[in-house]
Amino acid sequence: MKTTALFREIYEQHGSRGSRLIVLPFNQASKVDVQSLVAHIYDVHKLDLDFVIPFAALSEVGRTITDIDSRSELAHRIMLTNTMRLLGEIVTAKKARDITTRPALVILPMSPNHGNFGGDGLYAESKLGVESLTNKWYSEGWDDQLSIVGAIIGWT
Repeated sequence: MKTTALFREIYEQHGSRGSRLIVLPFNQASKVDVQSLVAHIYDVHKLDLDFVIPFAALSEVGRTITDIDSRSELAHRIMLTNTMRLLGEIVTAKKARDITTRPALVILPMSPNHGNFGGDGLYAESKLGVESLTNKWYSEGWDDQLSIVGAIIGWT
């Protein structure tokens, strides 16, 4: 309820006339949730996404190459596999509706950590995989449905 209240407060302060806020439960680790979310947006609400910001993550601190476990696999599914699945579902929904002149802007969470810290499970592999999407969006032909940018998240 705290999260919903926070979104409502932001909406009440900054939402423009005629706008609306729709808050839905979503588990980015779930294939069914990914498919259901996109179907709900496009089929139930008849909306089109303008922005997609898939910044879900799960800590894997302390896991090295000898400690890869189910939590590492879950984190990888959240940060890479289902991020790709989400974008694929959006592309499919847009193509099915012949939406080719309004690509959704996807802001991908990138990282300067490409394995140089260690002890973080499959984090680097997930982020390197996400980086490949900056090339695939064009080479695989989703550029009419998605525009891809990366935001490198760093530490100070």
